[in-house]
Amino acid sequence: MMYYLMERVNTTLEDWDKAHDTIVYHNLNQGRTVASYSYYPQFWLPKAQRPTFQRALQQLLERSRPLENSPQTVLVAGGVQWLNLNHLKTIQQVLEREGLEKIMVVVKSLGMGFHLPVDGIRSLTLNGVQELYNVNKNILESAKHLGYEVIDTLSITMGRYREFLQGRCAWHLQVYKLPFPTAASQRKLKIFRVGGESRNTTTEQTGPQEHEEPSSQPDVSYHVKGPVNAEYSEILLSRICVNHAVNGTIRQQ
Repeated sequence: MMYYLMERVNTTLEDWDKAHDTIVYHNLNQGRTVASYSYYPQFWLPKAQRPTFQRALQQLLERSRPLENSPQTVLVAGGVQWLNLNHLKTIQQVLEREGLEKIMVVVKSLGMGFHLPVDGIRSLTLNGVQELYNVNKNILESAKHLGYEVIDTLSITMGRYREFLQGRCAWHLQVYKLPFPTAASQRKLKIFRVGGESRNTTTEQTGPQEHEEPSSQPDVSYHVKGPVNAEYSEILLSRICVNHAVNGTIRQQ
């Protein structure tokens, strides 16, 4: 979803990777927007060494600063399997403690990606799917009660499972390299990667010196393909890019 939005904002996607780490992208939207991403849970670490959700969220906020305590700052949280009511409470507590209680929070609900009968992947029975639906419904209702925007990705992915693409991690989207870079791709992204398993293939990086690994690779452009991902990414855009009346004036989010 993040890469889809980056491509929509910049008209091109200059960097892409299967990210199991923290990444911060600068200079989006002609330098007006910063996008950051953190993968949770870090399943490849021994269980005792995995950061808690609270710690993962705090680290993401720390690496994304400076942040404005207003709806101009947007936090999107969600996962195919792992999201539960305790995570929503943690989000509220951490944002209040960090002085970010006025930001926009968008909760992306559960999905069918890992629950369908595919060789090598655990799937659910019909009763299991029904229970998952009820859990998802509770998450959505609780998120709304907290004043958060919601995207019901479970209903979308359940109803369009035949459009899922092959591959354990592809599900319902693919990213492929365009045959030649677009003109807009000459605007270099500043990218900061922290830890994780993914390979570094960035055009330009920023951040602490020990993390800098400028690439000599030629400019490339990517495109995010997949109708299901596009559908709920567009819903996310509709949640973020809305006009709000504030004291009689219109402010563009």
